Amino acid sequence: MDLCSQEPIHIPGYIQAHGLLIIIDQKGDILYCSENILQLTGLVPSEVLGKPVTLLNGFFGKPESQRFIEDLIRLSWQGREFKPLNPYVVEIDRQPYNMILSLSGENYILDFEPEASDLFTDPQNTVGASLSQMLADRDLQIILDNAAVQIRNIIHYDRIMIYKFHSDGHGEVVAEDREGHLETWLGLHYPAADIPQQARELYMRNFTRLIANVADTPVAILGKTGTPADLTNSSVRAVSPIHIRYLKNMGVNSSFSVSIIVDNQLWGLIACHNYSPRFINFKQRETAKLIGQVLSSCIGLRNQERLQQDSISLQTVVMEITRSLLNSDRTSAFIGDCAETILSSYRATGVSFLFEGEIYSFGDVPDYEQILEIAMEIGKNEHGLISSDHCAQSFPALSVCSSRFAGILGCRLTQDLKDCLILFRPELSLTVRWAGDPTKIINFDENGQPFISPRNSFEQWTQEVKNNSEKWSSTEIKTLLEIRDEINFAIGRKTTELRILNEKLRDAYAELDSFAHTVSHDLKTPLTAIKAFAELIQRKTAENDVKMMSVRIVDNSERLYRMIQTVLEYSKVGQQYINKEKVEMGSLLQEIREQLMVGKLNANLQVNIQSAPDVEGDPILIFQVFLNIIENAVKYSHKVASPVVSVEGFVEDNEVIYKIKDNGIGINAEQQSKIFGLFNRVGKSEEFEGNGVGLATVKKIMTRHGASIHVESSEGQGSTFILKFPTGEVA
Repeated sequence: MDLCSQEPIHIPGYIQAHGLLIIIDQKGDILYCSENILQLTGLVPSEVLGKPVTLLNGFFGKPESQRFIEDLIRLSWQGREFKPLNPYVVEIDRQPYNMILSLSGENYILDFEPEASDLFTDPQNTVGASLSQMLADRDLQIILDNAAVQIRNIIHYDRIMIYKFHSDGHGEVVAEDREGHLETWLGLHYPAADIPQQARELYMRNFTRLIANVADTPVAILGKTGTPADLTNSSVRAVSPIHIRYLKNMGVNSSFSVSIIVDNQLWGLIACHNYSPRFINFKQRETAKLIGQVLSSCIGLRNQERLQQDSISLQTVVMEITRSLLNSDRTSAFIGDCAETILSSYRATGVSFLFEGEIYSFGDVPDYEQILEIAMEIGKNEHGLISSDHCAQSFPALSVCSSRFAGILGCRLTQDLKDCLILFRPELSLTVRWAGDPTKIINFDENGQPFISPRNSFEQWTQEVKNNSEKWSSTEIKTLLEIRDEINFAIGRKTTELRILNEKLRDAYAELDSFAHTVSHDLKTPLTAIKAFAELIQRKTAENDVKMMSVRIVDNSERLYRMIQTVLEYSKVGQQYINKEKVEMGSLLQEIREQLMVGKLNANLQVNIQSAPDVEGDPILIFQVFLNIIENAVKYSHKVASPVVSVEGFVEDNEVIYKIKDNGIGINAEQQSKIFGLFNRVGKSEEFEGNGVGLATVKKIMTRHGASIHVESSEGQGSTFILKFPTGEVA
């Protein structure tokens, strides 16, 4: 239960005892006033509320007719921006007071504070030299240390701390200067609840905050209505009772803080403690605010320098990866080429690249299944990105979370694919020293309502922080996305190169088909003449040697003619238009079976056709494919005692798959890699007829249909040809 964050500290209903407060509306009428107006003006609040503020002119040493406050308000408006000319000095009861103008919604706050201060020297006289000493080094820690010393020299508080907020809201004392007898608080951590979120928001609006005396009784604010006044911008706003008790428990009597704002974020505070009451007037606080602004700029500059150095180092990674992607044919090669640079620049211990179903890793990485888990987690993120320095807390369902992989940074290459790049960091074990038990004690009042008692003990205790890695910076995350873009660009470039190459190959194949067709066709005429002359010589010669040679010429002419005819048929496949339609495979296979059974060489031949799902394709070419494969199965198994050829089709994973199996001579491993090439044959050529073009033609037809074919076989054990057709229409 976070009760601290629910406390309405901007409407406390009180001011600190050293001040006086009046709130007026836009007409100049008094809406609210502090109860101590009676002590300073002699007027009771009921005589003031609802009256024009000019009623108080006499007490401010001004003529009653002068509307000096309204004039100051008009001068403070610069266009739409309110920039008060603070402070304006008035006299109340013959004592100088600083009047400080600020806004309260549509109304105006008039804070009155004494001009007299417990700080007797004017800090403006020493601030220049102090700033020079403070910024005399480039190392940020030395600058913070110098700042604590110089600020203490200016405002003379007992303890000066530079208090830094961490990302979870808790604070740490990162620099300190103190009286010698005080115990050091340097390095101590304070829970976020000590300065809750709404308090941090006020520090963003009010760059200085003074609590002059924690023992003073706050002064009530009275108004015309029951609505509490918004004192967000008031310099005399009272302090939360919880915070007062907190300071008292620490033994602190006065505190003063200056906001450190870096890149529009509350980086931390210059926190000042005094162990006796101490009041610093408005002008002196403004000088301290200047020091805070200079320190803020310095911290911002050093942060930018550090980020720039990190960025340069990380850009080196991007350039190396880009170079690797340009010089390698394999996209994944950059892991081997650049992994050491990636790990060094990212301060990571492992990197994995999931690409096209394979994982390429370097360093200490999870196993395959765990990386797939992370890839799924990345996919759930709408931006395709995850970044965690506490994996066990961020992704409790992941089995990868351990001390080795406490930090994970990963991004997906594209939204629709699992491909991703992931970096891993190990646990960074820390021992945190807390200023007392950070647990607030929650009590309950007589009505059962909870309230918080601030802790009484600030005795140091330590906590071991585990399962956290070093945080991933915004620069590291940005650079990872740049690396992703470079990989995607390289993939796109390679895809384009492959498409261009495929187009060139397609054109080359088309030219080759055309050439083969032309040459084959033109060869038929002279070959016919050669055969005719050889037959003429055979008929007219009486010499046996000449007759024998002419017979051989005729036989070889016929063989060459058949080879030319098959080349013509092969080339026609590449040129033929595919007329795609639904092919009824049952009747097609039955026709092939009947055709082969008529001229069977073995009386025991069995051709068994089992299930026969239809396919999408050109009926003539599909018939040619199955005739060729089944005919080969019959041919290469007819020498066994009982040849069996089986044909089975089924649908699986959006494909129609056919298996054509025989129990013939089989195919050895060397022949399997060649059988789909032109003029490559199975077995001994003298034992089986054929020209080695049939399977090449089958392969070409299948490719044109967007289908595939491969063989599974062992020599002497028969063969199984597996044909896979897409179920959708082929493009």
